[in-house]
Amino acid sequence: MKHALDTLTAWLARGVIAFLYIPIVVVVVLSFNDSEVTYRWDGFSTRWYGRLAENTELLAALRISAETALISATLATLCGLLAAMGMARLRARGRAVFSGGLFLPLIIPEIVLGVALLSVFGAMHADLGLTTLVAGHVVVTLPYAALIVLGAHAALDPSLEEAATDLGCNAWQSFRRITLPLLRQPLLAAWLLSFTISFGNIVMSTFTNGVGSTTLPLRVYSMLKGGLTPEINALGTLLVLFTLLIIVGVGLRQMRRVLLGADRT
Repeated sequence: MKHALDTLTAWLARGVIAFLYIPIVVVVVLSFNDSEVTYRWDGFSTRWYGRLAENTELLAALRISAETALISATLATLCGLLAAMGMARLRARGRAVFSGGLFLPLIIPEIVLGVALLSVFGAMHADLGLTTLVAGHVVVTLPYAALIVLGAHAALDPSLEEAATDLGCNAWQSFRRITLPLLRQPLLAAWLLSFTISFGNIVMSTFTNGVGSTTLPLRVYSMLKGGLTPEINALGTLLVLFTLLIIVGVGLRQMRRVLLGADRT
């Protein structure tokens, strides 16, 4: 019975992995299809990558998405770090109120947040553009970044900062030499998660983008009306390759840290 259950679990795991990764494989394969339709294979070709390089609208949307994700992820991670340090110094009641307000966007539907932000920008007579787009993405990504940084900061030993203070460090030196190095990995994780959420966001972007600030998801969504071209498959393949490079880079860095730690011991 136990062997049968283990076998069933293994096959279910394989099915889930296949369900997740088969679409990615299909996108990569179709990016090299010479046909303009997805249901027919006309031979191997790389012409869609050349067409992608000539598609200025799609590349401009990619640039806007990358800029927005970079800025919003950085701001969300910094705000999450400040929130973690501030909550560590609050009393229990103040900490509960602050955390409730900080994580409120997690339970409010994103479309409601988008409408609310659009109303605020309208009342302020603000021009919709990259600034409002970044502001909307920070609202969405900040709770996720704060969750990661808060958990890591709560696990730190407070006696480390006290020891640094006893040895003559001021508050900034204690933060720079003790707290920040210990939170380096959680901050990186928070930044990567925020970047990913921001880069693929479409709901908040719908309400906060303006002329000249159309993101890649919005551009692809608008192309559905006229039919998607294989250029999207080429772009998706390049994004998958870029993601794999980041994963490999972070993994090699972590492996190097582990090996150096093992050598020291």
